[in-house]
Amino acid sequence: MQDSNMKIGGEGITFCSWNVKGINEPIKRGKVLAHLKALKTDVIFLQETHLKKDAEHRLKAKWIDKAYHSSFTHKSRGVAILIRKGIPFKHISTITDSDGRYIIIHGELYAQKLTLINVYGPNFDSPLFFKKIFNTIPELAQHNLIIGGDLNCTLDPYLDRTMDIYYHIH
Repeated sequence: MQDSNMKIGGEGITFCSWNVKGINEPIKRGKVLAHLKALKTDVIFLQETHLKKDAEHRLKAKWIDKAYHSSFTHKSRGVAILIRKGIPFKHISTITDSDGRYIIIHGELYAQKLTLINVYGPNFDSPLFFKKIFNTIPELAQHNLIIGGDLNCTLDPYLDRTMDIYYHIH
């Protein structure tokens, strides 16, 4: 899970990105949402929600004002952006991926245009996937852009692998 702070319009906003590896099961979903509430995160990017389109209501909680979700046809993939109550986000438009791998939300926050992108990248090399996302992003000359998610990319193959893999290779 990644946590980050930034200022938009002079106001401090906290962001969190978390690959939850499925939140269909009520107990796990409750624990995830309780943990996020305790963090007091303002904008949350979730990956691998595994929620079908008709189960998006499961992302609702008393402390969440807005929930946007992109789902897949099976209980896999899925990304969501949750916005805490009290954050003055004004939604303009949403672009979702039919494969449940990304969601793009356009809006305004503290009177500044903002584009939020949450990505769950494929776990194999797919330059066309990322090209598709960047071609989908509209002209951003007047927008702030925040991208979060699980890109499934390794910057350093030595540092970005688990110890089990390391020991089996050597």
